[in-house]
Amino acid sequence: MNNCAPEQPEPLLYGTPSITTRKNISRNGGQPFEDSDVLVLSSRSTSDTHSKDSTQLYLDLRLSKPLLPESIIKWGFSGIRVTLSSTPLRFRWNHYIDSQGRDGPPDEGTTTSCDGEEVEIGIGVNPETGEQEQYEERWIDQPVPPGTSFAFLTSSREPSESSGFIAILGDHALAMRQNHSPNDTEFQAVRMRISTSSSPEVLFRQNADALLPLLESALSGVDNWKGSPWQRGQEITLQEDHWIVWDAGMTREN
Repeated sequence: MNNCAPEQPEPLLYGTPSITTRKNISRNGGQPFEDSDVLVLSSRSTSDTHSKDSTQLYLDLRLSKPLLPESIIKWGFSGIRVTLSSTPLRFRWNHYIDSQGRDGPPDEGTTTSCDGEEVEIGIGVNPETGEQEQYEERWIDQPVPPGTSFAFLTSSREPSESSGFIAILGDHALAMRQNHSPNDTEFQAVRMRISTSSSPEVLFRQNADALLPLLESALSGVDNWKGSPWQRGQEITLQEDHWIVWDAGMTREN
């Protein structure tokens, strides 16, 4: 694996990467429900997440329940989250790849904390109908212990130009890819479970004959850090493909 350090140091990142699962969603004021196994892996931020214009890289994969190899993608997308305002705390999730198509309306929502959960309220596309609807989602951050390895990779130096995204954090690994042109209908995705006592387990894959080896190569690269993680902005080689490190390292004590 060839590793090329960035020509100039990238700006520092702040906070801790996160593992987030969705508890439930309600639409148009209806009863909350959960029909998807939702996993979101997010990098550290370019500044405090409550600061306007702070950005972070994220991967969001929503699979039909129960989670099985034959599950279907309810929705999958990845890109950059931007903080639009701090009071109220409002975000926009830029979808640089999207299993529903990248030409949808802006994905924006306002979040508050309630009983240890993040409550997100907004107007967004219902992937089942394609219609804009009011929604409320409840999210739960999963623990990320100190000393946890993490890596967030993009297929191009500019995330907005990337067709592929990889995230490795804790017990989880996600990879998604989608051709930008001329046809963006084939959406590729892999979700894996990582264990210190056994080999990584593929929980789900779709159109992933080429993507899975890339994720496995990234996992092998992280395992071989030996105390020297990849650097932000570094170019690495996975299966002869060049990828860019958006964020990587080991989590620290808060």
